[in-house]
Parts: sequence; C-alpha cells; structure tokens
Amino acid sequence: MKIVVTTPTGHIGSKLANILLQRGAELTLIQRNPEKVKDLASRGAKVIAGGHGDPKVLGKAVEGADALFWLSPPFPTSHDPLADTRHIADEAATVIRKHPDLRVVQLSSVGANRPDGTGPIVGVHDTEERFRAVGKNITSLRANYFMENVLNSLPTIARDGALYTTAPGSASVPMVATQDIAEAAADVLLAPRNGHHIVDIVGPEEVSLDRAAEIVAATIGKSVRAVTVPGEALKQGMVHGGLSLEMAELLVEMEESMGDFAHEFLGEKKITGKIAFEQFAREVIAPAYRNFASVARAS
Repeated sequence: MKIVVTTPTGHIGSKLANILLQRGAELTLIQRNPEKVKDLASRGAKVIAGGHGDPKVLGKAVEGADALFWLSPPFPTSHDPLADTRHIADEAATVIRKHPDLRVVQLSSVGANRPDGTGPIVGVHDTEERFRAVGKNITSLRANYFMENVLNSLPTIARDGALYTTAPGSASVPMVATQDIAEAAADVLLAPRNGHHIVDIVGPEEVSLDRAAEIVAATIGKSVRAVTVPGEALKQGMVHGGLSLEMAELLVEMEESMGDFAHEFLGEKKITGKIAFEQFAREVIAPAYRNFASVARAS
C-alpha cells in the first residue's frame, strides 16, 4: 500500500512513519529538509523535498498513492494562525479534489465539532469541513489532549516546580500519548475504508492536572504542583516563551474552554490508547526533564 505522510519529523508523523515502514507500507514523506529524515529514507521511504502546504509538492507526493496522512502544521509565531491553517487546508483541498479515490486520514482534535470558541482547534474544524467538501474518503481522527503538551511546561517545572494552567487542578481529561495516536492512525491507514468517518482517540484513563503534577513530581524527584493562574498571566508567559500574541490568545481560549468539550465524543468509533500517564512520565517526561536541566545548568 502506498501511503504519503506529512510532518514526518513531528511527534506523531515520525512515529507513524516508523510504524508504517515496520508494517511494510510503501512510504512517501514530505519534508522541507530531507536530511532530517535520512534514517527513514535509508529504510526505504521516498522523500519529496518541500512543504506540504505547497499544492505542487503535495500533488507530486500523492500521485499514484492510496492514502494520505494529513496533519496541519502549527503556526506558533503567526499573527493570524487560523487564517494560515485555513489557507494550507484550501491548498490541500485543491489537490484532494483532483484525486477523488485518495483516502485521506486527517489528524483532528476533540472539540473539532465546534465552529468557534476552541482556540486553534477551530483550524482543524475548518480543515475537516474543507476536506469533506472535496474528498470522497475522509477520516478525521479527533485526538484528545496530548500527554506531550506537558513537555511545554519543562521550563516552569524546572524553575518554579509548577504546571501553570487556567483550569482548576481537579479538571481531568483522557490524555493520550502521541505513540498511541500514531498507532491508531496506522491502523486506519492500512484498513481501506470509503466514505466520511470520524474517530475519537483517547488515553486509557482520566488524568487530572493535580494528578499529572503528582506523577511528574514522583518521577523526576522534585516537588511539582498544578497552579491555576488568570488567562492573561498565562498568555503573557507564552509570549515570553516565544509565541505570537495571537497564538497565545488562541491557546488560552482553548484551555479555558477545554472543560466544555474534552468529553464530547461524537465519532462513530472510539479508540483507546494503551500508554498510561505514569508510563509516559517515566519514559518521556523524566528523560526530557533531565536533558533540559542539564542544558540549563551548562548555559
């Protein structure tokens, strides 16, 4: 089976590419800098140089392909992230329209059923709508809150022993690891299915922010707590960390509304991942924290 994967160096794309190669797929990767995926190329993946937002690059990649995995890239420094996401979706839609038999598996998000009020998730809502309008075979994977999002708090964990959030510490979501999302995406890509479908992806357990902080603390051997702060304070912290004001505003909107939509499972199927947060903390957060702390001490 011939499958095209976008963002092959990201948390999900890199894992998905590895899984698909292990399962014998004929893989094409779209990557601006082919050097970054030379390990995958050495295992047989074909690499198309360029960005998947370029319809010429995407069109070349999907020629003769059976399926496309689409992940809208982030725009952390954009002054209009939603417009940028819509633009790249429109460009992709022009390609999908020309390949009516192509099966598209799109990474979406919990909350993508809502047209507004969910921050950057509005962008994947719009992408879902654009793809379904032009493609016969579209599956949207509505993944829940990524466990990897906790890694964004490494600086404040190291500095303050804190996970800052606008939500109460008792708020819980079925956090899911990107490894489980990649496994689910591979299963869907390798099981041909026509029509329009929505699949929810969740983790194996509900994890509150207080519990996440407790697990991280036990894993890294440092006191960590979830600290609820006003949205304006969180926004300014994000801007200080390098995000554009506009992206920071969207992320705060998402955090503030997450409690309203994090349990809206409207897909025809729900896939539950296997990786618990305690395992993720041991295998991913702890090594990342040690590396971050080591670099910080050296600088």
